Amino acid sequence: MRIVQITQVDLDGVGGIAMAALNAGTSAEWVKIDIAVMQPGSSLPKHPAGREQVFYVISGSGRVAADDDVQHPISAGRAAVWDRGEQHTSWADSLMTVLIIQRRPEAG
Repeated sequence: MRIVQITQVDLDGVGGIAMAALNAGTSAEWVKIDIAVMQPGSSLPKHPAGREQVFYVISGSGRVAADDDVQHPISAGRAAVWDRGEQHTSWADSLMTVLIIQRRPEAG
């Protein structure tokens, strides 16, 4: 067993959000896992999912949207799933901790 310190750093250009990579998702790995702590009122700007992406809320609440810009409430225990390339964004209405899990598509 290893006990490690997970250091979160501010996300470049996005105020109120700190992230830490729990699994780097290198080319030899199938899954990339990040944890994000989003301060109330912060948001991740709209961007395309690089891989299939699961946005799982551990604590707190906020909203998520996809290509259609329709906002959907999300809270602890719920997840949004975006397909690769799908535009998406998220907002924190309270202090929100989120696991972001990205699965690399199988080589075809």
